Amino acid sequence: MNSYRTTPLAPPCIALSGARLDELELLAGGLYTPATGYCLPGAMPESWPGSFTLEVSAADGDLAMLCRSALLTDPDGTPLVRMDVTGLGQGNPGRSFLAGTLTTIRAAEHPPAREFRICSPLPRDERRRTVVTAVFATPPLPSQIVESVDAARAMNAVLWMIAVCGPQCHGSYSVLPVLAELRAVQHLFEDSRVGLVVLPTFGGTSADAEQFRHVVKNLGGDAILDFTTPAPHSVQPALESTKGGTVIFMTGFSGSGKSTLARALTERLQEDTTTPITLLDGDDTRRILSPGLGFSKEDREANIRRLGWVAAQISRVGGTVVCAPIAPFESTRQEVREMAQAVGKFVLVHVCTPLEVCEARDRKGLYAKARNGELTGFTGIDSPYEVPADADFSIDTSFMGIGEAVEKLAENLHTAKPQALEFSG
Repeated sequence: MNSYRTTPLAPPCIALSGARLDELELLAGGLYTPATGYCLPGAMPESWPGSFTLEVSAADGDLAMLCRSALLTDPDGTPLVRMDVTGLGQGNPGRSFLAGTLTTIRAAEHPPAREFRICSPLPRDERRRTVVTAVFATPPLPSQIVESVDAARAMNAVLWMIAVCGPQCHGSYSVLPVLAELRAVQHLFEDSRVGLVVLPTFGGTSADAEQFRHVVKNLGGDAILDFTTPAPHSVQPALESTKGGTVIFMTGFSGSGKSTLARALTERLQEDTTTPITLLDGDDTRRILSPGLGFSKEDREANIRRLGWVAAQISRVGGTVVCAPIAPFESTRQEVREMAQAVGKFVLVHVCTPLEVCEARDRKGLYAKARNGELTGFTGIDSPYEVPADADFSIDTSFMGIGEAVEKLAENLHTAKPQALEFSG
């Protein structure tokens, strides 16, 4: 008698970024309630504040419908939300729409200001006190702060000062000046909190305005003060270069923390300058710059050369760019250094988190697959990582927190010497 063993189908992983990721966070967090997920085009329930649809490839749509589920991930491939699929609809040629409800797996990590990001109704303190919500799209005027604090005091309430904005481009976070001033004001009133709501669209149409009002209402404030009006603000440049711009190039094992560090550093530098800071993450740029390349040594080197060339072009016109690929090979890193130094400054950051720590983190399950032979040519397992001897900074994220590492980098970027400044144990 023959016996057969079948392997259960794995649901597709669908990566979202930009405004789609902002929308997903608000949907999964409950700020678009009663919307609980995505609907098919033309099938929006009347009670929903908008038509939230998810278009995917036809292959992903068919697999999701077969599995009755899909995993919605960030651009790095980290699962954020499980979608229980209830419907499949026809899209453009080769495309489909999925409908279904959402369950959060973990919070996203993408910038800006993750520690202030709000995607669900405001929490109440232990005394369940009244909440006054003051909403700002631009840095607050003194009169607006006085009105907000007076209202909170009169009601014996907790004051939540919420910065609200539309999608924020990597390296050009226009909402940071608003947050900076709200954080400064927070010290003036003990019972105040600061938060950030990022909407997938903001201020363009009447539908945008309706969604904004819906989200603010769902925050749960007992009283709402809407100060979404323009106000003047200026920021002085802090990161300057006498010759072109700067390429900050991070290298390290998968899971070393370099992507998280790169995002946080990009955000930190943007706080002090009006010049856009561009982030080129390894996973993102591979999908866009090198979709036809595999993971052979030759293809990986070609991908890094492309990334380095783009970074050098940004630096050529005076920009600052932060890169975060694995970049395991010394010869390719030197090629990138030469391209960057021909037009500006090059800073090499070795994120030297030990392999065993990176493997223990293994958010994406890649090390496990490499150990099992499902992936080949994986850096640190069956493909070498050549430790840079010329790094300007060495950072071990198992020893130093991301926030502290970012501050160390920001303080020392202009004083990096040929020998590495080690921020590690």
